[in-house]
Amino acid sequence: MLALDLCIITLYLAACFLKTHVMPKTCPQCQTTFDCAGCSTGVCWCMDYPPILSCAAADDCLCPACLTAVCAARIAETIDDRAVHESAPAAALACQGQPLIEGLDYTIDNGLWVLSRWYLLKRGECCGNGCCNCPFGHANVKS
Repeated sequence: MLALDLCIITLYLAACFLKTHVMPKTCPQCQTTFDCAGCSTGVCWCMDYPPILSCAAADDCLCPACLTAVCAARIAETIDDRAVHESAPAAALACQGQPLIEGLDYTIDNGLWVLSRWYLLKRGECCGNGCCNCPFGHANVKS
């Protein structure tokens, strides 16, 4: 029983260390300084982003603004080709439940949230509200 308690305490302390251990980094694209907890810990802010880019693929971590731009471009290239979708791509559905990211899932226009095609694809189907970015061709909008 004591060994189990020590194991739990060790895991808890390790998790606390990982959550608080951030290091300043400089974005290789825009030279902005930002905090990074490291992709390998699983607790960094970048873990909220869609898993369409791997840490190994990049030379170094990107700042939030650059990562948002790179993700948006990758989504446009590989998932959302501006066609009307009959169903959501599996890559979008796999990202359901992730936190919303400004510039990727929505923009704010005159104080109003405008949901992106990416967010609406993650939703999985037309909601019927006549969204301006509906990737499903307003399939469920009642006349």
